[in-house]
Amino acid sequence: MIPHGATAVVRDENDAGQHTDTVATLRRRRRPIIPITIAFIVLANIALAAMLVWSSLNARSLQLENATISTANTAQALADQAHSAVKMADTILVGMIDRIENEGLSTPQALRLRRVMTEHLADGPGLQGLFIYDAAGNWVVNSVNPAFEGRNNADRAYFRYHRDHPDRGPLVGAPILGRASNAWVIPISRRLEHRDGSFAGVVLATIKIDFFRRVYRRLDVGTDGDIALALADGTLIVGTPFLESGIGRNIAATPAFRAIPAGEPKGTFEATQDGNPRLYSFARASGYPLVLLVSRSKDALMTGWRNTTAAVSVALLLLIGGLAALGWRLVHQIGLRDRLEHELLDTKAALETTNATLASLAYVDGLTGLFNRRYYEQALDRELQRARRLGAPLALLMLDVDHFKKYNDHYGHPAGDTCLAQVGEAIQRGLRRPGDVAARYGGEEFVVLLPSTDMAGATAVAEAIRAGVEEQALAHAQAPGGIVTISVGVCVLVPSDADDAAELVNRADAALYRAKQAGRNRVAFG
Repeated sequence: MIPHGATAVVRDENDAGQHTDTVATLRRRRRPIIPITIAFIVLANIALAAMLVWSSLNARSLQLENATISTANTAQALADQAHSAVKMADTILVGMIDRIENEGLSTPQALRLRRVMTEHLADGPGLQGLFIYDAAGNWVVNSVNPAFEGRNNADRAYFRYHRDHPDRGPLVGAPILGRASNAWVIPISRRLEHRDGSFAGVVLATIKIDFFRRVYRRLDVGTDGDIALALADGTLIVGTPFLESGIGRNIAATPAFRAIPAGEPKGTFEATQDGNPRLYSFARASGYPLVLLVSRSKDALMTGWRNTTAAVSVALLLLIGGLAALGWRLVHQIGLRDRLEHELLDTKAALETTNATLASLAYVDGLTGLFNRRYYEQALDRELQRARRLGAPLALLMLDVDHFKKYNDHYGHPAGDTCLAQVGEAIQRGLRRPGDVAARYGGEEFVVLLPSTDMAGATAVAEAIRAGVEEQALAHAQAPGGIVTISVGVCVLVPSDADDAAELVNRADAALYRAKQAGRNRVAFG
């Protein structure tokens, strides 16, 4: 039960309640910090992983692109080199044909041709030999050794072709084993004709296959790389790794050769060879039926990329693990801080509530639930000053339980305490406004302070309280009426500067004395 006039005490309790609300508000505001922190760390790790995936895929794409460019450039360069070698040999053949068909093959002319052929052989590092055959296939002039003249090559495929076809263009033949050099060579030949257009023989230039092998061996296409120079029909001229048994083998049926687009001068594609995906680049020797093919294993091409990606992935996993550990630690610290903060706030709120309760108890009489004398005296000074300032009346009621000593003597002190508590309840019920103050003055005496109340209002309150106690009909065997009653002294004044609290109290106390003298259970005025 909160007594009337407990404004200051209630304010302290309200402040404590407001503080509790503030604590709850702070908790609600703090609560999202941990999920936000977790979300940030998760998103950061996802972003790092996404960056790794993106950079890894981009690096793989660049690796393939660079490998494609490299193999394409290598194929084109080697095709140009083969074209240059064949073109040089073919140019020599055209010059020889012009000399023969215009000057003939007399002995002096043959000697001059042999000398010229020898000079060409010295200037051309790829040339193996130069030869002139008559219509029967006999060696007429050669650059190798005059002793070989008189031999016959009518069985060679290139000789039979020129004999049976009027085509006067160059013929690049399949690799053959040279009869003069006993080395593998590529035959480049043209048809000789008489003035009437009839077949007169063949001029032949041979290019060393070893010339290409040495060039290819110096190139770095990786341990997994292959180079192949072949005729347009798929006849292999030379390849890496070099195998003499592979010379002349037909590779037209291989997946790689079948994948070469017809009519395209160059290009890049992927094909599977022996179950392994490979990257191929091809280039044709312009004007000649030669195809250069360079290939790399895609698995080997990606080795560097895989190693780099694996190393970066391990580093990223360590970073992600570190971030996760740091995040867990941070979340743990935030949670610990929040718990400590909440505990401190709870403790502070509990202390403030306790202090407010203690403050309330310091001003309240524990037996009757009314204010105690200390609070009453503070309220009296406060209301007296306000009444002077406003020029308003101030009423004071002094109440005393009739024949209370006899009650204690007859019923005992515990019963006396109960009696006082019930009188306090009756007094509390008789008050009409929150600003009215009822207090236990001491022993069985009580006071009621009524701000801004005139004599009529004070009398009404006094009578209400007196009647309320009487209506309780508390048995009192030692009282004339047989029940507990009270006497009330009322004083009302509009205080001036000369009036003080003692004046008001003395007048109310005098009125109480008159009520006692007049027979008790009544209200008297002072």
